[in-house]
Amino acid sequence: MKTLFGKAMCATVLVAMTVLAGGCQQEITGERVRSDISPELQSLTLTEQQRQNQIARTVDTNLRQLINDFDELLLLDRPARLSRWPVP
Repeated sequence: MKTLFGKAMCATVLVAMTVLAGGCQQEITGERVRSDISPELQSLTLTEQQRQNQIARTVDTNLRQLINDFDELLLLDRPARLSRWPVP
């Protein structure tokens, strides 16, 4: 059990040292920040990936709704109600 704890502690220290040694590789200056204030956002509130997901969801929903619209147009969405008696 001691060796497992020792290995875990060594791994934790090694990871911490790597993170601290790496730090920020590029210098952050006011000019760099002003040149791209919101680097991840493509629109006002969405990142590029979120926007692509939203568009894909919208296109998928619209195409599925189109099938329902065609069924309504061709009167295939429900049985006719012209008879006085219920027709199975």
